[in-house]
Amino acid sequence: MKNFILSFLILLSISLRAQITQPTQPASGPGGSDYPFGGVTQYDYGTNGNGGDFWLYEPNSPTPDSANVVVFIHGLGETNPKLYGAFIKHLVRKGNIVIYPRYQKDLNADGATFNDSCAYGIQRALDTLQQPGHVKPRLNNYFIVGHSVGGVLTANMTMLYQQYGLPKPLTAFSIQPGAASYLLSDYSSFPADVKYLIAVATEDIVVGTGPGTTLFNQTTQVPTSHKNLITQHTDSHGAPASDATHFAPLAGDTDFDNGETNLFISLSGNGPVDGVDFYCFWKLQDALMDCALHHQNCEYAFGDTPEQHGMGNWSDGTPVTILEVTPAAQTSVTNLINEADVFIYPNPNAGNFELQISNFKSKNAVELSVVDLAGKAVFKTAMVNPKSTISLDNVGRGLYFYLLKNASNEILKTGKLVVE
Repeated sequence: MKNFILSFLILLSISLRAQITQPTQPASGPGGSDYPFGGVTQYDYGTNGNGGDFWLYEPNSPTPDSANVVVFIHGLGETNPKLYGAFIKHLVRKGNIVIYPRYQKDLNADGATFNDSCAYGIQRALDTLQQPGHVKPRLNNYFIVGHSVGGVLTANMTMLYQQYGLPKPLTAFSIQPGAASYLLSDYSSFPADVKYLIAVATEDIVVGTGPGTTLFNQTTQVPTSHKNLITQHTDSHGAPASDATHFAPLAGDTDFDNGETNLFISLSGNGPVDGVDFYCFWKLQDALMDCALHHQNCEYAFGDTPEQHGMGNWSDGTPVTILEVTPAAQTSVTNLINEADVFIYPNPNAGNFELQISNFKSKNAVELSVVDLAGKAVFKTAMVNPKSTISLDNVGRGLYFYLLKNASNEILKTGKLVVE
């Protein structure tokens, strides 16, 4: 009888979990479905080609006169663009030209040639875009994103842009970069003003988290006001699970299938388009570009804010496990919106703590809010002094976030608060 009850409870748990689904794509904002362009024009200069070849993707419906440029660098052996097709389509329909350089002919290509081949492919693509019939590239608005080996090449192309005669990127996003053998020996001269994100995954058994951590630690010129290391965690609350594996960034779209196959393409399959794309990789890339171009949505890209680390909610309202951000908000060197630094002591605490704001420049009161993981405010107060003692009544144990807002309701600072 006990075994029957246990089996019934297990089946019931599985059934209930299957009814809980991942968050859907937001209607607007970073990662959102507010697309100003209806389609993608494809140019294939890469299928069955050599290192130094490329694919081009340009927005249409309507076709713009000019557009920003995103270089999307594939993972090892991923010479079939269908593997990242939905991500590419998202970027193009947002209004960007996407260059997909081919840095290897096949799986036997020498890794020592990858940097040169990648740069050559980008150069040739940029030259092709200058020809009649193409959307003109805005070379001052140039961005790089890449996955796996492409994540390392993203850092390398940013480091070596002058050597290769390429535009200087405004942002770089290294997604699950690896393996370590493709890293340069030194990243200390990585441009200080390039906004940079590195994402790693806790269950990435292909490249691990080491190369990403190395890139974060060695890009010493870039301040943490615009450099974060993002760690993604698996959440199995619903089905399918929100996975933190090496294949999570793959977002398949057969519209981009060039027919090529190899062992790596076969193993990768057609990755699903899901909440991990919308609230992690697509969101972060969109926010990086918005922040660099318009000083908008910076809170979605940096600072360990709820907007940055939030992964949406499961269909039952439970928050998906948030992204872990390094450095955490309370240890960030500077803030993109306000120079004030916030110190909370102790943190963690039992609901009573001292909050101190250095470089407090506001002549008016600022509002302090404490919100839970669901975004519900559990405490609010006006602060007129740079140093205050805060007591949270009837607030249970758990992880919270504090927000400081000015009179215009703009967020000046945000960070984590742990109540034990």
